[in-house]
Order: sequence, then structure tokens, then C-alpha cells
Amino acid sequence: MIIYTGERGIPLRTIIDKLGNKSYPYIEVRCRWEENEYNYNEYIGSCSYDNKTETLTPLDYDSYSLDDLYEEWEEWKDDNGRINLTVWEGGTVEGENDYAEDLIDKIN
Repeated sequence: MIIYTGERGIPLRTIIDKLGNKSYPYIEVRCRWEENEYNYNEYIGSCSYDNKTETLTPLDYDSYSLDDLYEEWEEWKDDNGRINLTVWEGGTVEGENDYAEDLIDKIN
């Protein structure tokens, strides 16, 4: 099984602007998809955002972009009263054979 993500939604920079262009010490990135009538909501990674420099800093050694697309978002307060953000990208499940066949078609 392969989950395709990031092909639909709103850019993170637009989401941040809509929410008032503030800094976030923690942005949690999650993925939602449905498979076999079960809804998944999995943690993907995390980063922080500094609104003064307009930069994302990975908190997990992955890479993130303000142009990454997300379908849902929610602000929340942590135990210290800091406002954080969770964003969800939508996933589409395809079988491994479908993916391999698509690659072969692209090559040919």
C-alpha cells in the first residue's frame, strides 16, 4: 500500500495568514485517509514557524515548506498556554501494484 499526499488543499502560508500570521512553537503535521472503511489519522512530523523571519524549522529532521498543502487545521493551547497548530494533509491509498504500473507507464 502506498499513500499519496500533498496534492490538494491550501498552502501552509495561507493557513497561517488566515489565522493572523503569528509564530507557532509547534506545528504538528498529520495525515488522514480512509482504507477498508477505517479512518486513519497518523502523525507525520513537526516543525515550528517564526513569523518575523517567515521560516519553518523542522523539529524532527524532516523538511517542510510554506507551500505544502493541507486540507484541515486547528489551533490549540499547550499546558504552558502557548498557541500551537495542527495541520492535516489528505491521503489517497493505492495498491503497490498500481503504483508500479503507473511508473512503468510513465517510463514507456
